[in-house]
Amino acid sequence: MDDNRIKITIQVAQRPMTITIQKEWEHYFREAEKIINDSFLEFAKKWTYTDQQDLLSKILVDFVVKWLADEERLKGFDEEVVPMMESLKQLTDKFEID
Repeated sequence: MDDNRIKITIQVAQRPMTITIQKEWEHYFREAEKIINDSFLEFAKKWTYTDQQDLLSKILVDFVVKWLADEERLKGFDEEVVPMMESLKQLTDKFEID
């Protein structure tokens, strides 16, 4: 294992998982563990299920839908802001003082 990788154990839906990751990503994995487990408890209160896989599948679909919606919003934001930034740059270029 290279020096930049570490082995950690996270628990998702009461199931431990040992994974090897980049050291600098540990914070993200720990945060993901917390978010998934919080979502699991929230979904468990709302939905009837017979298998934890059912809840995990619903959580996964929910996360992907939110991610897709965020991507779409960001794309729209980029399409609006980039032309404004270019116009601003042109204006500031005119007022540069040597």
